Amino acid sequence: MPAYITITARLARDPEVRETHSGTTICSLTLPNDSGWGDNKVTTWWNCAIFGKRGETAAQYLRKGSWVTVTGEPSLRKYETKAGKHGASLDVRVNDWGFCGPKPEAQQPSSNRGGFGGGYNADAPSPDLPF
Repeated sequence: MPAYITITARLARDPEVRETHSGTTICSLTLPNDSGWGDNKVTTWWNCAIFGKRGETAAQYLRKGSWVTVTGEPSLRKYETKAGKHGASLDVRVNDWGFCGPKPEAQQPSSNRGGFGGGYNADAPSPDLPF
């Protein structure tokens, strides 16, 4: 049984989309994860890949700075640069993802149509509330 990891973070850059030779969409996300503080702060960078329709949807709605949660199978990929230096990359094959915060301003509805996410502003007082 594979191990799973869940990461919640802001996107470090806009999603990158590409297709395999067979036409499957791959959406790549870069998520930073900080641990420690001050001089002991360490940032771990996760390269996340979302395949198929889920990847297309992620690329459509996510932008740099968006809060997102991804769940998937982590892996360590070792590589060698053209200069001969060895490195490693932490990768996640994403099985599921979700929004963690408001939609970016460009995607907010222009009017309050009611219902979930229909322009709701938690800071605005409601005339229907008695306090």
